[in-house]
Amino acid sequence: MNANDVLPVSALSIIQAGCYCLSSRGEKIEAASCYKLKTVSQLKSSKDCYSFNKQKSELVEAGKRKLTKLKPYWREFAYMKQHYVGSNFVTSPAKMPGFDYWETNRLGQVGRLINDRVLFLTFDDWGSDESINKLLYVLKKHHVKATFFVLTENVDKNPNLLRAIAADDHEIASHSDSHVPLATSKKGAYHNLTAKETAAMRKDLAKSYQKLNKYVGDVQVGGKKALSLDFRPPTLEVSKKGLETAFDVGFQYAVSGDVSTNDYEQTSFQKYLHDLKYGSGKDDNDYKVTNGSVIVMHMLENAKYTAQVDQYTAAYSRQRAKESN
Repeated sequence: MNANDVLPVSALSIIQAGCYCLSSRGEKIEAASCYKLKTVSQLKSSKDCYSFNKQKSELVEAGKRKLTKLKPYWREFAYMKQHYVGSNFVTSPAKMPGFDYWETNRLGQVGRLINDRVLFLTFDDWGSDESINKLLYVLKKHHVKATFFVLTENVDKNPNLLRAIAADDHEIASHSDSHVPLATSKKGAYHNLTAKETAAMRKDLAKSYQKLNKYVGDVQVGGKKALSLDFRPPTLEVSKKGLETAFDVGFQYAVSGDVSTNDYEQTSFQKYLHDLKYGSGKDDNDYKVTNGSVIVMHMLENAKYTAQVDQYTAAYSRQRAKESN
């Protein structure tokens, strides 16, 4: 095969030719974003060859009672208050069923971690080699680390992709196994979880963490585990029973965020970039990126502009980090 041949290949079937690759249209692509071709023998002797982590973790388990063992109730609430990084658009009992006004006013309603000139890039759900490798390439290019809140339902089908995220020194966290929200929604109203829903959620969250532990539980990032005890609530909505369950099974922090980009709905790259730079339009989920913002993005296929926008956010995050030192 000649390196200059142009093949009618899919977006994932990229052939490395010398120090560059060719796309299906014959365009040069930077080598760092391409796949390399290796023999099985080369892989078997590579440091990248790994085995699944057979040691089951006891940190997150369905039967655990980490939160509810704290008595009286004010100690439970104090723990939730300290470990819940909420959202600026989930702020009332209507969107946090089970909590009263006194409690919702004391739980996190800002969605930011600190006030320093630092941004936190986070990615939710799961995707394909194409969508996730684009993100990894941009982050590596700008020397920026992110947190990937992984929806684990389909991780078993592509564990190497999860391993690749961790191997690039990014933090891995749970986004549940099947995207079950921490608050149920019926006819536009949010409700606290029933006992049956709570029991099912316990199993779902434990299943999610055990999958992550199986594939990346042994990966180290900067001397600490790549797999964290952080958790992102699906849809960012929470109920009292739901939030209690997330902490009770063993998660240490529940992290929502103040910038929910809804990138899977974006139809214009220019508008998406404009909103990140100058603030979104006024609606229930309006946002403005500022010091300490936790930016919620996705690794989904239909979040088609996120990797492009990350060229800006990653560079901007790196610059802010420099200025804060």
